[in-house]
Amino acid sequence: MTVIQTQAPDFGPCFERLRGVNGHAHATLLAALPRLTHPLANAANATALADIIIQVTLEAPKAARVFAERVCVQPRMLDDGAALRRWALHGLKQRSDSESMLQHFRLKDPIAFSDPHDFQLSGQFIDQIEGLEHYLAGFGFDGISVDQHDPVDRYETKPSPTLDDTTMKFPRSFEHIDAVSPGTLYRASAAHAAAHLRFSPLQRPIGNRRPNLVALIALIEDARVERLMVQDHPGLHSLWDRFFDASKESSGFDLGGLMARLARALHDPHFEDPNPWVNRGRELFEEAAAKDLLDFAAFDRLARELTAAVGKMHLQLNPNYRPMPLYRDDNAVLWGPDEALPEDKSLEPEIDEIEMRPADEVPDQQDTSDIDLRPRYVYPEWDHQLQDMRNSWTTVIEDSFDRARKTQAAARSRRGLQQTPRAARRVPDRSVRLKRLPAGDDLDLNAVVDNLVEQRAGIAPDGRIFMHHGRRPRSTATIVLMDLSISTDKFVPGSFTRVIDLEKQAAIAVTEELESDSNRVAIHGFNSNGRQEVNYYCVKDIDEAFDASCRTRLEGLNSRLSTRMGAALRHATALLDQQASDNKVVLVLTDGAPSDIDVVEDAYLIEDAHDAVVTAAAKNVRTFCLTLDRRADSYVRRIFGERNYLISDHAATFTERAGNVLARVLAP
Repeated sequence: MTVIQTQAPDFGPCFERLRGVNGHAHATLLAALPRLTHPLANAANATALADIIIQVTLEAPKAARVFAERVCVQPRMLDDGAALRRWALHGLKQRSDSESMLQHFRLKDPIAFSDPHDFQLSGQFIDQIEGLEHYLAGFGFDGISVDQHDPVDRYETKPSPTLDDTTMKFPRSFEHIDAVSPGTLYRASAAHAAAHLRFSPLQRPIGNRRPNLVALIALIEDARVERLMVQDHPGLHSLWDRFFDASKESSGFDLGGLMARLARALHDPHFEDPNPWVNRGRELFEEAAAKDLLDFAAFDRLARELTAAVGKMHLQLNPNYRPMPLYRDDNAVLWGPDEALPEDKSLEPEIDEIEMRPADEVPDQQDTSDIDLRPRYVYPEWDHQLQDMRNSWTTVIEDSFDRARKTQAAARSRRGLQQTPRAARRVPDRSVRLKRLPAGDDLDLNAVVDNLVEQRAGIAPDGRIFMHHGRRPRSTATIVLMDLSISTDKFVPGSFTRVIDLEKQAAIAVTEELESDSNRVAIHGFNSNGRQEVNYYCVKDIDEAFDASCRTRLEGLNSRLSTRMGAALRHATALLDQQASDNKVVLVLTDGAPSDIDVVEDAYLIEDAHDAVVTAAAKNVRTFCLTLDRRADSYVRRIFGERNYLISDHAATFTERAGNVLARVLAP
């Protein structure tokens, strides 16, 4: 017990937070500290471990208990902090299936998540998911989603692509693809999957077929559907051709090697192979193809004949066999439940008889008052320790109040805004050309040509052949993004005014000062309750008039929960990205650093908010922060940049500075 107390002070700050979240996990880890002294050699390692366990605890308490107990039994799990972090986050992504998640934390080895090359390729793959889904949709399969297999241990065989009725899964990395880009391999695999979905009989009972026969039926089926697909899409032949490199020298004479050589022979009519079995397979395939490529039963018989020949050669398939070339899937989609096996009545679920109501008794509308119909948006989050995105990690829940009323208001929103306010007049303009002038900066080439034509025709030319660079107002779309966390309910130091009240006053001042025909302003707010609940309030939309209803909603905003700033910034950026404006600005009004209940590490949400700002800048959205935190220099400069923030330490100047900020942001 004395040893525990000696060790505890080194890790006290982080583990004390864990005590309040999960007492069992805290006690388990505290008791194990003597064994964890080396892995937790410094406070940073301890903080990282506590951060992970608190994250797991808040989302899956049972998994956290398993996690803590396993760390105590296997301290080597802490040797690679990045692998442990990826392992834990991957488990949390399975929270929709609690049993699978528990199995992950009980059995999956974090070492499978330790290869940085795999995760570098995984990041490249994620960027291509949407494109691959569109690619499959181009073949007529728009209901197929694209995903990745779970990581496997470095000593395990990497899986092949897998296909079912709704999902296609790819390995996290492929071997021996130096000659082609990963994107080419993904497209080749997706096109092959589309060929199966279009031409193969799926989910056939496997019956008592031996492994050799199953593999050869699949190989022949791969060649058959590709031949059919090429008839409709000839360009696919050259796409697939890049991956066929099997030969006597490279593949050998075992059954897997012979099958790879046969696959190439069925694809490439110019390929010559000295093996009699390979040549016999090609001969039988071409005979069947000449009769009817759609008669899959004839190709099954062909596969049986080839299997019989393999039996005479006493060859057996290697247990680690995978279809070749690499782009081909594992053919699991071809085989379904074995109907030849006797039915197990004990496994049949009990079915209650349900009496169907007549159609005239079914109510026209169902009561949806208890259903949350607010739209949800999923965004990634930057993990600075892994230097990688946690994809689909946060959920922004948008509350737009009365949408029907706001739609009607948007139609009236541009009325009554003819007079340009003072702030709008300070906005710099963009040059436009005023043409056909008697004097100006440059020649108007069209006017010069017209004058020459008139002169040649004997007509007195107009003479106005110059143009001048005039000016017209630039359009601006601005979102005033208010921090509505619980800390904004406090009084500003040295005054009796709450932070949230100052934010409201600043939002009103900016909107009244700036809004005009060419300058549109939205007032939004945010707070959070963990990564799955980032609340985003649309008080006034970008095209909505700032009327009495908007003011009432603004006054009704309350301070609550936490400040997950990165997710809110990403959503505001996505909203502005839909606007056709010359300038796009997010003005953040806040009183402190980002924080949330499921994050222990101070730098995590700061770095994520910084990434959100960088991402916004890449989309031509400028972000600026006006804060009341006198100690904000350390983090606000990191998030927004050297010149993109202003600290107002007095309540009396906060509202005034909000207007000055926008003039500074919109300056050339």
